[in-house]
Amino acid sequence: MMPTHAARRWCSSGLAVLFLLAAGPAPARATDAREVIGVAHAAGRYNFTDEDYLNEGAGVLLELGTRVVKIFFLPNQITTMYPFNSDWGDPPPASLVELAQRPYFQELFKKPFSTYILVTSAVNGGTPYFEGLTREEAEAEREQMYALTKYLLTTYAKSGKTFILQNWEGDHLLRQHLAEGADPDPKRVEAMIQWFNVRQDGVRAARKELGDDLGVEVLHAIEVNHLARAMAGKVSMTNSIVPFTRSDLYSYSSWDVEFDPPTLVKALDYLEAKAPDNRRYGSRNIYLGEFGVAKDHGVPEGDRPERIRDLLEAALGWGVRYVVYWEVFCNEAMRDYTGRPRNKDLRGFWLIRPDGEKTPMWDLLDGQLDAGFHRAAFSSFSNQYLSVDERNRGVTAERWTRGGRWETFMLKDWNGGGLQNGDEVSLQSHDGRYLTVERGSAGRVFAREATPGRLERFTLHKIGGAGAIAPGDSVAFETRSGLFLGAEVGGRGTLRAVRPVPGPAEVFRFVDPEE
Repeated sequence: MMPTHAARRWCSSGLAVLFLLAAGPAPARATDAREVIGVAHAAGRYNFTDEDYLNEGAGVLLELGTRVVKIFFLPNQITTMYPFNSDWGDPPPASLVELAQRPYFQELFKKPFSTYILVTSAVNGGTPYFEGLTREEAEAEREQMYALTKYLLTTYAKSGKTFILQNWEGDHLLRQHLAEGADPDPKRVEAMIQWFNVRQDGVRAARKELGDDLGVEVLHAIEVNHLARAMAGKVSMTNSIVPFTRSDLYSYSSWDVEFDPPTLVKALDYLEAKAPDNRRYGSRNIYLGEFGVAKDHGVPEGDRPERIRDLLEAALGWGVRYVVYWEVFCNEAMRDYTGRPRNKDLRGFWLIRPDGEKTPMWDLLDGQLDAGFHRAAFSSFSNQYLSVDERNRGVTAERWTRGGRWETFMLKDWNGGGLQNGDEVSLQSHDGRYLTVERGSAGRVFAREATPGRLERFTLHKIGGAGAIAPGDSVAFETRSGLFLGAEVGGRGTLRAVRPVPGPAEVFRFVDPEE
């Protein structure tokens, strides 16, 4: 709660009426971190229990706390994806619907996950028709997605679940069987555009037939994985195919940006610029389908958890819909071995090692999952928006409009749930850096820290009342030292923490950037 004397001093200024709005706005709705941060489970090389492997890994992720799981949903490869303690039957499932009806998936879909990202392939189980789709082939692709969508919508109605049907790493598909350095020809590019669009058409057809009020959602996504190539102007999924598609969502499997957070942010910016907006999500239709760092990716072993953390923070600050860590049990070997692998035999894509020890990455994700996320903008007493200077990371209130990315912040509520007066919060800029009061800078605020410590956490106060905070409310941010963040009057509106009592310069209007 704000001290009574501070509240009286602020209200006596006569300016409070500029910020206090009529009662009744809906409280700010948090996006639970459990609904954003997910983990993949596929083709791991070890297990620990006698439970079927698909559900063993899923159970581990529920123990962690995430509600988002990425699964490889491939009828012809299901026995290699989830081998331990599993009898998938012979012959393999003949369709995606038949696979969804198998007992192991029935059990998985009953678990309390909110989002299932399901990797699916072409009907032929391989390449997406590089010589072009015939009418019959296009109809088969559409029918496969239509049938699965209809099955999921009817079977899991009123469950509140979301199923996302996506390809895996489209740039590898686009370049499959090509010589090193060769570009795909226009026929192949056109075939992939058509393939993605008929898959989307199948999903939409089932949704249209059954309606949008079933209490369950099925979406189609397209995944790219060579954004570095795309940003260099090369023929790629992002440059040559994505702009001509109409998908619900677009995913990035991010192994090609040298595990560098600033480059990841630029790559996400680039994909967002190329991906068509849609009626469901507008331009906020991007997620990070895979991220991580292996032992042999050029990052010292002691620094690897920190680098993974920085990539996660960059994605969260950017505002991805989902961010999916690869993965729960490692799927790749570093050397030949026999029998059960030892820790040193594997590349280190894991949350739990073969010896059963939980890794620092487990603790990293676990530390985020209690938070609530709010995309937010903030305007000062002069109606100028807080923004981050991309060059020096200084924070000011000098812009009259919020047309750019640097006027939107990820407000991370460490208390979770709805945003309330007195919550402990942090603010992330577009590149995932946290706002901090920098020592030795006369209280100046910068967006420089990759992880939140004491100086990057603030107590959020609601001006003029207690309880829930809604867009349009006026708020103040109190530092651990008891000083409030304020926009310097005159000049560039530099953000500083210098006053122990909030006056007009220390009060900001909380704005929903989607409105």
